[in-house]
Amino acid sequence: MEQERSNLSTACTRRGQTADATLQFLQTLSLSNLTPDNQEQSLKTALHVIIERFSADHGYILLKSDDTGQFEPCARVHKDEESEPADTFSSAVIEKVFQTDKTILVEDAMNNGDFAGDPNLQRFNVKAVICAPMRAAHSTTSILYLDSSQKQCSWNEEDLQLIEFVARYTQLALEAARAEQERDRNQRLIAAGQVSLKISHSVKNIIQLVSGAAEVIDFGLRTNEIHRVKRSWDILKPNLERVKKFMLDMLDFSRERHLELGPCEFNAVIQSAIESLNSQLKQKKTKLHIRIDQQIPLIELDGERIHEMAANLILNAIDIVDEETGVVSVETKYLKEQHAVQLSVTDNGPGISEEAKEKIFQPFESSKNKLGTGLGLAIAKQIIEQHKAKIEIESEIGKGSTFKVILPAKVIEKEQPQQPAS
Repeated sequence: MEQERSNLSTACTRRGQTADATLQFLQTLSLSNLTPDNQEQSLKTALHVIIERFSADHGYILLKSDDTGQFEPCARVHKDEESEPADTFSSAVIEKVFQTDKTILVEDAMNNGDFAGDPNLQRFNVKAVICAPMRAAHSTTSILYLDSSQKQCSWNEEDLQLIEFVARYTQLALEAARAEQERDRNQRLIAAGQVSLKISHSVKNIIQLVSGAAEVIDFGLRTNEIHRVKRSWDILKPNLERVKKFMLDMLDFSRERHLELGPCEFNAVIQSAIESLNSQLKQKKTKLHIRIDQQIPLIELDGERIHEMAANLILNAIDIVDEETGVVSVETKYLKEQHAVQLSVTDNGPGISEEAKEKIFQPFESSKNKLGTGLGLAIAKQIIEQHKAKIEIESEIGKGSTFKVILPAKVIEKEQPQQPAS
């Protein structure tokens, strides 16, 4: 009896140790922060850890395509990527796992009766394969696949159990990321519906102004009273531009847009955003001060989205300042030690209370919106968050505000021109 108790205690201790080791290994995969935007890189990072733990030569995570019905790699890691760029996975093994919905271990793969005819097993001299289904809603939509060309590959039942845990954990991370994406999409649609209701009232008022101005222009053209046409055109044109901005801002706010990162001349983008607001500056008679840091190098950003973000922040500042005494300052700065760039937009407006700061990035909360649409700061915040950047607000009631955007700056080295041969 004492011996049985001792054996039971030892077995429980081993199971506990195995469970702890499995949990620790899952944590090293770093999949808790997986998102649709970083999915490929996060899965590749996890695969590097997996193939090292299992001493594999190649690792793949394959997703079933809705279009073709085939499993296609969404992430791959080759131990020797330079000499083995081609995919080594066996379609026959993958099909077997999909049909049986079970994890399988294929030993002596090149001579295995079920898979010996698979060309990839022969072509890449594969000795062993371990492949696990990644189940979602009672069906296999993804597969985790490892192979090895090493003669002494010794995967066993314990490895099979661990790879099953890894596959399930990875699938849960993928599902959590998709659920988060769906939640964000639903929130945007709800917000877009609320925005549409608020915008409809503003657009109705603008259309009434436009209709009235159009009637006067029509009368002026028929009676050859050009002064009436010119006066009404000054009313018509800015309101047409505002209706256009309402529609574009609503579309931008409600739809999901992915970043298109590329080389970005930060100063040039900010100056272009300022130039796009010339008519608003003239309309408000706002003074604009610009200070550009010429040391900012070529960096990786989505230039088009940064242009939108900057334009919206500057327009908000123009909108909030006094008609006659308004001053807006725009400054760029290179934070070399922080590997970042900073955009500061300062106004001499009425300032923002601490309570208002909490709501300022919500639609229609930022200002009186004489020039903007009420969506500008909400859109700017979306773009800032997409770039993994941060925005700070410094403000004092009666003394104006400063919006500081700090963007991570990955420097892009410019190619040096080749020297002509002497």
